[in-house]
Amino acid sequence: MVIRVSLSIPHNLLAQGIESYLQRQTSIELVGPIEGATDLPEPDKPLRSEVLLIGLDSLQPTPLQLLRDRHAQYPAQPLVVLADFHQPAELLSTLDAGAMACVSTTSQLDDVLQAIRCASQGHHYLCQQLATLMLQGARSQRLESRERHGLGHREEEVLRLIADGYSSKEIARQLDIAPSTVDVHRRNIMRKIGLHKVADLTRFAIRHQMISL
Repeated sequence: MVIRVSLSIPHNLLAQGIESYLQRQTSIELVGPIEGATDLPEPDKPLRSEVLLIGLDSLQPTPLQLLRDRHAQYPAQPLVVLADFHQPAELLSTLDAGAMACVSTTSQLDDVLQAIRCASQGHHYLCQQLATLMLQGARSQRLESRERHGLGHREEEVLRLIADGYSSKEIARQLDIAPSTVDVHRRNIMRKIGLHKVADLTRFAIRHQMISL
């Protein structure tokens, strides 16, 4: 299956390198090319490509707004974003703005091809560098959260199991501790975070990413 791709990359040298690489791929048909990230088709014109590879430049006045506008105009067209990401927040903002896949400007060209393939099938994709960046951000957020609420490691384990619906006896078996020790941890958790109902404890655990829905 051939994927029709348009390029919208502000740096000519980078665009030429990616264009040359994609032209050698039998599964890709380039449509365009588009000169720059602000030179996008008008909303009333039909789409010529299935996937848009768009480069975001920090020198652009509102790079994320360009992405939001494009996604609003053509919500069915997957957007693959190529950018110089440094912080997890930058990556999250890009995904929230409508990106289906993200690739770092320092990634291999194979990552660009994989991102296009995944996006064309409706799947999200992050190159390895950005996946690592996200994990580092999640770990950092977890540590900051732990520092804010003051729970120890064992207390977090107990709270996680409480939120998952386990009784004190079941938690004791899971953690290989006495039920009375679980009760002590329960009281300490409630005292530290100021919550006493299981429903409130569960919401707290979800909010602090101790469990997922």
